[in-house]
Amino acid sequence: MKDINELLNWIVNSGGGILAASWALERIRGFQARAPDTKRLITIVVSVGISLAAYALMTYVPAAIMAQVNPWLTVAAGTVIVYSGGQVYHQATKNSGSGRLY
Repeated sequence: MKDINELLNWIVNSGGGILAASWALERIRGFQARAPDTKRLITIVVSVGISLAAYALMTYVPAAIMAQVNPWLTVAAGTVIVYSGGQVYHQATKNSGSGRLY
């Protein structure tokens, strides 16, 4: 991700809203207790909400403000991405006992 507009575009047009909603909802204990059909409906509603919020930011926030927020978002997103990559690596190697990639 090179800038905030690229991130927002990914959320709106490439399923990022669905991914973000699924990730967040799966961590809510009350969500886990729901019936599968209810979980699907909640996920759809939250996904649409996230996507519409991202679209609103793209549409209504002035470019000057987006430019000021961009470096902060880049740092935060980079941290989340590297942390997530580390978690994936940890999960993939925790049962093997080696922790080595080769």
